[in-house]
Amino acid sequence: MPTKNRTIVDLSHSISHEMLTHPWMPKPRVTEFISREQSASFLAPGVTFALTQVELCGNTGTYIDAPNQFHVDGADVAGLSLERMVDIPITVIRVPPEKLSDGRSIGPEVFKGFELAGQAVLINTGHDRHWGTGGFFKDSPFLTGDAVRALLDAGPGIVGIDSQNIDSGTDNSKPAQNLLLGADIYVLETLTRLDQLPDTGARLTVLPTPIAGIGSYPVRAIAVIDR
Repeated sequence: MPTKNRTIVDLSHSISHEMLTHPWMPKPRVTEFISREQSASFLAPGVTFALTQVELCGNTGTYIDAPNQFHVDGADVAGLSLERMVDIPITVIRVPPEKLSDGRSIGPEVFKGFELAGQAVLINTGHDRHWGTGGFFKDSPFLTGDAVRALLDAGPGIVGIDSQNIDSGTDNSKPAQNLLLGADIYVLETLTRLDQLPDTGARLTVLPTPIAGIGSYPVRAIAVIDR
């Protein structure tokens, strides 16, 4: 039975056939492998099914980066710890554009005063408002190297953001993904609806399909709020 005062917030973008993705990525393809018409030809009258085939890049929609994405000996998506992805306490860090000197760079000061050890740290920039448009891939907020080092000192279990990438597209060192994943801190990217969460008190559950040998994959991430 659902708890009377429980709210569940879906933090994931849905994925659809040939949806807009980053210009250098192929669009996802959702096609029928067996159609209902085809299945009707070999099933009993009135009985049909459809079998769907999906082709997509691992970083499509809302997705998780496993350590293996940047570190060959790190856990892949199938090897992620369930204990670290189910019912994890959330701290939301609010970073609207007006708090950023250049509208993009997120510095270490935003984490001051928060107890983040073992938390799912979700960074709410509001950039998800551009989802579905080319603007989502422009001027995307990201963590600076100093911000990443502050998080490493704080020791969260998961770090997520509602922008297109947690790193700057022009920084080839990729400090957030390289260093956080190297410290076995999971990374969530392209989240949404973080504005619907309280600063603290919600709990995160995020589960990818356990496909071995890959470093990133779409997820259904949900936040549970018990009042």
